[in-house]
Amino acid sequence: MKDWWKDYFDEIYLRIYPHSSRKELTLKQVDFIERALNLEKGARILDLACGFGRHSIELAKRGYNVTGLDYSSFLIELAREKAENEKVNVEFIQADMRTMDFKDEFDAVINMFTSWGYFSDEENFDVLKRVCRALKRGGRFLLDFFNPLMLFKHMVEKSWYSAGDIYVLEDVSLDPIKMRIANKRIVIEKGEVIDRREHSVRVYTNQEITWLLKQAGLEYVTTYGDFDGNEYSEKSRRMIILARKP
Repeated sequence: MKDWWKDYFDEIYLRIYPHSSRKELTLKQVDFIERALNLEKGARILDLACGFGRHSIELAKRGYNVTGLDYSSFLIELAREKAENEKVNVEFIQADMRTMDFKDEFDAVINMFTSWGYFSDEENFDVLKRVCRALKRGGRFLLDFFNPLMLFKHMVEKSWYSAGDIYVLEDVSLDPIKMRIANKRIVIEKGEVIDRREHSVRVYTNQEITWLLKQAGLEYVTTYGDFDGNEYSEKSRRMIILARKP
């Protein structure tokens, strides 16, 4: 499953996660991002692993100076087309977050929808150091991650769901040594298997990420449990960590 992310984010990916395209969900999440970051209009924001640009574009509409970075050339092209169609100015960059080399450029960095933790422990940590380097003094970092405590309690190894006109069969497993969760998916349309894919993400607790952020040069601020801004607990749906550069 090495480098699974290189070709995972394509047309099938968008069909597997149709909810991510819901306008009301994006608006709610960007409302939360604004409250959490508390930035002045015109502030520079880096949307790290921006996907097809749903947060980047909405933030730009609200008056922020946004740069979106993603490895997937497919998603970046979609983001550029969407921004052009909506007459919004966003700089979209196709690049690997492990090689980004910004320095003291952004008032905030956001990383949404568990888009960190794909790599080795060393590489994941290096990304945090690059985030710190990219931020201006006092800049903020918002990291949206799944809640491992909730995941462990409710993890179902085999399940399925429908997404529009396709069905997705899932086989989820946890490696307790490497602390990585893997998900093998079979995608079915009209009774035929049209795709098989799998992905793997490193599982981090709130305490682990807090420690890593500190080692990377960032100060922990707080952890939210959802996009309503509620306090994080083991029952929270998400683990959204806010940190700042001293």
